[in-house]
Amino acid sequence: MVTEAAALSSSQSNDPELIAKINKISTVVAAMWMTVIGTLGILFLPLMVGGIINELGFIEKQAGYIAAAEMAGVAMASGLGIFWVRRVNWVTVSILATIAFMAANWASTGITEYWPMLVSRFVVGAASGALLAVGLACQSDSKNADRIFGYWVACQMTVSSAGYLLLPSIREIWGLDGFLFALIILGATAFVSLAFLPTRGLNRISAQEKQKNTILTSSLALAGALLFFMAQGGLWAFLERIGLVADLTTTQIGFALAVSSYLGIVGGLAKNWLADAAGMLSPFIMVIVGEVIMLIVFATTSSNIMFLVAVCMLQFFWAMGMASLLGGLNIIDKSGGLVLLLMSVAKAGYSLGPALMGWLIIADDYSNVIFASGVLVVVGMSTAVMLIKIRMKPSSQ
Repeated sequence: MVTEAAALSSSQSNDPELIAKINKISTVVAAMWMTVIGTLGILFLPLMVGGIINELGFIEKQAGYIAAAEMAGVAMASGLGIFWVRRVNWVTVSILATIAFMAANWASTGITEYWPMLVSRFVVGAASGALLAVGLACQSDSKNADRIFGYWVACQMTVSSAGYLLLPSIREIWGLDGFLFALIILGATAFVSLAFLPTRGLNRISAQEKQKNTILTSSLALAGALLFFMAQGGLWAFLERIGLVADLTTTQIGFALAVSSYLGIVGGLAKNWLADAAGMLSPFIMVIVGEVIMLIVFATTSSNIMFLVAVCMLQFFWAMGMASLLGGLNIIDKSGGLVLLLMSVAKAGYSLGPALMGWLIIADDYSNVIFASGVLVVVGMSTAVMLIKIRMKPSSQ
C-alpha cells in the first residue's frame, strides 16, 4: 500500500505534461501576475489606511488594527499554504480567492463602522494570501524558479511604482471608494491568468527528501530571512527621521523616497544578471556588501544627494535580497514549503524591525539603528549562504 502510494506520488511529480505546462512562458507569467495581485493590499496599504482615517473618521489606533487584520489574513493564508497548496485544485481555489478579494473590497466601499471594516479587510488579506500561495507555489515548481523570483520582484516593484503615481490621484478625485474600485478592477485581471494556470503543482516531497529537510535547517533558514526583513523594515520606518536629523527638508526626503522606488525594479532584475555572471551565491554577497556601504553612507550623510544615493541603495538591495531569499529557500527546501512561509516571515520582520529599532534610539542619535541593521543583514544573509552551500553539496558529489 505504501509502495503503491509512493509510486503514484513519484509518477505524479514526474508527469511530463504537467512539467511542460508549468515551464511554459504563459504559465510563468500567469503565476507571476497572480502573485502580484496577491500583494496589492500590502503594496498599497498606506493609501487604504490614509483613506479610512481621513474619510471615515477612524482614529489612528483603529486604522492600525484594521491594517494589522489585513496583514494577518495574508500571513495566515499564505503561511498555511504549506499544508493545503499541494492538496487542492489551484484553479478552483484561485477563482474563489479572486471572487472573495473583489467582493470584500466591494463590501468595504459601503462600510463606515469599525468592526465590519476590520472583518472585510481580513477577508481581503486572506484572499490575497491564497492567491500569493498559489502563485508562489507555481513559480517554485518551475525549472527556472531562481530567475523567475527575480522577475516577479521586479514586476511587483513596477506595479508599486505605477500605482503610487496613479492611485493617490484616483483617491483624491473619487475618494476611498474610487481607490477600492481600482483594486477590484486590478483583482479582476487575475481571471485572465486562470486560463494558463495548471490545476495542481508538482509533488516534490519524497521520504528521502523529508529526512534531508530537518526542522533545524528550515528554522535556521527562516530565522536568517527574518533578520534580513527586520533590518529593512526597521531602517525604512525611521528613514524620514534620519533625514531630518541630517538637516534635510521633508520635500527632499520625499523626493528621495519617490525616486528610490524605481531602483527596486532594477534590483530584482540585477539579481538574475549577477547570478548568471558570478554564480547564484553572488547576489547574497552583493547584498551584504552593498547594504553595509549603504549604512555607512546613511551614518555619514549630510547632503540631499548622498541621502538620495543611500535610499536608492536601500531599495535596490532590498529587492535583490528578497529575490535572492526566494530562490535560496527554494533550494534549501525542495518541497517549496519555505517559499510559502517566507511572505509570513517578511511581514513579521517588517513588524518586529521598527519595534526593535525604536528601543535603540537615544535622543536624535540613530547610530545604534544603523549598526543594528548592519548586524542583522550580515548574520541573516550569511546564514542563508551557509545553508545553501550545505544543501548544494550532495548534488555536486
